[in-house]
Amino acid sequence: MTASPAPADRLLVAAGPDAAVVRVVGRGSFHIGPALKEFAADAIDRGASELAVDTRDCIGMDSTFMGVLAGLSMRLQRERGRRVVLLNVSAKNRGLLSTLGLDRVVEAHDAGDTPPRLAALLPADADLGSLPGGTASPTRTAETMLRAHEDLVAAAPANRPKFKDVIDYLREDVHKHRKERRDSA
Repeated sequence: MTASPAPADRLLVAAGPDAAVVRVVGRGSFHIGPALKEFAADAIDRGASELAVDTRDCIGMDSTFMGVLAGLSMRLQRERGRRVVLLNVSAKNRGLLSTLGLDRVVEAHDAGDTPPRLAALLPADADLGSLPGGTASPTRTAETMLRAHEDLVAAAPANRPKFKDVIDYLREDVHKHRKERRDSA
């Protein structure tokens, strides 16, 4: 008997006038980070003051994805006095957040410990739409990765030594992609 492949990493979303909800299925990674950033930024632009991210089906997160969360949370804090709320956080994911200091910039609730005000935000599975991930251009992906890592450093300056070389590499990569785009235009 062969094992079936794991489902692709994806985002399920719903947005109302005051709140947006995202469920991460699979791994929160650079593949779906640009889609999360775009969806959440659009929701904030339209007036949402609450962004809840349900991680019950999230098996892990990479630094880009966590940096996107940090950037969104810092924006919500600046503009609305709120933070990104993570729900159903596993011990593993809580450890990842803590390692990068994000436990100080997001509001995280363990699995089964969702406050009633936030539980009311969670739509039924049937009310969630699929948000395509992994479709961003190489330039947009590189830009998202760069900004995410810069936001990790802004959120926790202790991250600077961890990500200095990554940020330098990503800056060069973004520059290269932009140059290729200009040269082909």
